[in-house]
Amino acid sequence: KTAQESDPVNIRHLFTHKPASDKVDLEKVEHRSEILKRFGSGAMSFGAISAESQRDIFLAMREIGGRCNSGEGGENPYYYSLGITGTVKQVASGRFGVTAEYLVVGDEYQIKIAQGAKPGEGGQLMGIKVNEDIAFARHSEPGFDLISPPPLHDIYSIEDLKQLIYELKQIKPGAKVNVKLVSGANIGTIAVGVAKAGADVIHISGGDGGTGAATLTSMKHAGLPWEIGLLEVHRTLCEHGLRDYVELRTDGGLQTGADIISAALMGAEGFDFGKLLLIAEGCVMARICEKNTCPTGIATHDPKFKAKYKGDKDHVVKMLEYLAEDVRRHLAELGAESLTDIIGRIDLLTLKESNQQLVDSRKIDLSYFTGDSLHAYKSKPNPFNEGISDFNEDILNACKKAVETEGSHSHSSKITTHNRAALATLSGAIAQTISAKRMKEIEEKGKAESEHHFNGKIDLEFEGSAGQGFGVFLTEGIHVKLWGEANDSVCKTMSGGSMVINPSKISTFDPSDNAIIGNCALYGATGGKLYVNGLAGDRFAVRNSGATAVVEGTGLHACEYMTNGTVVILGPVSSNVGAGMTGGVLYLREEQVHQINDEYVTPVKLDKTSASDLKALLQDYHKETSSSTAKAYLDDWANELKQFVKLLPIGVLAKRKELAELKKQTPKVGK
Repeated sequence: KTAQESDPVNIRHLFTHKPASDKVDLEKVEHRSEILKRFGSGAMSFGAISAESQRDIFLAMREIGGRCNSGEGGENPYYYSLGITGTVKQVASGRFGVTAEYLVVGDEYQIKIAQGAKPGEGGQLMGIKVNEDIAFARHSEPGFDLISPPPLHDIYSIEDLKQLIYELKQIKPGAKVNVKLVSGANIGTIAVGVAKAGADVIHISGGDGGTGAATLTSMKHAGLPWEIGLLEVHRTLCEHGLRDYVELRTDGGLQTGADIISAALMGAEGFDFGKLLLIAEGCVMARICEKNTCPTGIATHDPKFKAKYKGDKDHVVKMLEYLAEDVRRHLAELGAESLTDIIGRIDLLTLKESNQQLVDSRKIDLSYFTGDSLHAYKSKPNPFNEGISDFNEDILNACKKAVETEGSHSHSSKITTHNRAALATLSGAIAQTISAKRMKEIEEKGKAESEHHFNGKIDLEFEGSAGQGFGVFLTEGIHVKLWGEANDSVCKTMSGGSMVINPSKISTFDPSDNAIIGNCALYGATGGKLYVNGLAGDRFAVRNSGATAVVEGTGLHACEYMTNGTVVILGPVSSNVGAGMTGGVLYLREEQVHQINDEYVTPVKLDKTSASDLKALLQDYHKETSSSTAKAYLDDWANELKQFVKLLPIGVLAKRKELAELKKQTPKVGK
């Protein structure tokens, strides 16, 4: 604190807060419990930090009534045994571990557009940190680098963001959706679009936070202070009459009560902490988070280093309680009884006299941060929330008994392009049934030791043109057949069940030569099966982490960043197939091999097991779709098999060779 006063580091350190002439007694200021509810943990994933470190943060934030963010690494192992999980579930570009159950056990979903410390770069979890537990959580293979793509592949416009928000609100009605943006130029305009897209929370992330997954150049030189972005967003939302409909939060190096007050004066209502919580757990800022050798056992999964972990939830709780008390003291000085009273009160910011010479000598214009008090914030219901669609509600009601009793049910209906995110609410209900069984075992036995699944079977058949997000978040127990076509995001983030898409029964076109589904089908899928009797658009099976799929042909970037699962493409593809692929298996026709990204994948000879697996898949696909392409291949299998190649990631082959050599060099015990 003394250093910041004499040598300011951040923009906020240039300012002080105008004390009120009529101060408030500390006893009249809202209790710290109300302030603690505004606190949240940063999105630090299981993978970036250890299961134990994340568990203690979750427990601490739940104890104080705050928010705890899962990050983008999937579910913490302690959820499956003890039910400990985050209240905020992050949905980012990698979609690691995002399943229906992962989502429904959260109260809020955070769509991470970018990260403050490395805006626009995506991320990477080094293979040295990917052990079996992390591979399980992220549906990948141990030992391989896991890449988070720079863009979210289902968001290329503000309308796409609106669609993703809509999908998340369908799977668990009533849950909040939070959109995380980074401080930057014109962020106010972007925030207006985000608010109108239906977001409940807009989170402004600054460039001053820490991350173990950013390059040194990014950590030192990328990103802007949250002060700039937060104030612009608050001002712009006020100007457009939207401020009361969304909650504003911020993060990025918040450390003191004065920091919290400054953020509130610039418009923030919620405050998130990352590095600060890790320091409370014992972090010594060694800055080797990516190496798996964290000296305090926080950012590592190596048992040798994890043994050094001395963190405790009580340490985190105590530190945040002290911080809340510091906020209370500042509020009393300002003559305010609550944080709500000072939101947007930039008239209470004034330049510190000790910094006047610094500002003058460097010709810093601070007029952006001064002026009259902005719009007084009053929370109002979000008018852009569309609620559950009538279509999803009808499907849920029709299948409700089967969901509750885990029985069987069949249902058929027409579908149109107006029916977006179809089946998401049904998938959410089934996922809640599975989670309830898990929680019941924990309540009765103190620990869950069983695998939990949905034992019912729901068969659905549709005719028509399905809208965006058909089968999004599809989960086990649901089996779908569509006669017609579907738009973008078919079976996006599916974790189970099956879907078969055939041309309309009255269609006369050749399925092998016509598009039947849109872009980014199977994005982030972790399980289940998709058969498409027709061509798919671009980015088919991007970030596939476990689904099985057969399709007649695809557009650009098929199987990009894939980490698991099996995909068979029977016909034409466009360029960049398999870019960034680090796991899974792809079968392609030999004449299409020139379209692969040979920096990541390479063709290998089909052995007997692969040939048998491929044939079995084609037989099942033909049985479900009556595909003429599959029939032609199966009828002349001895010759057609020679026209298929199996594509594997180069990294997988290198790892196998490395393990084989290690096995040769390791002497057998007793020899």
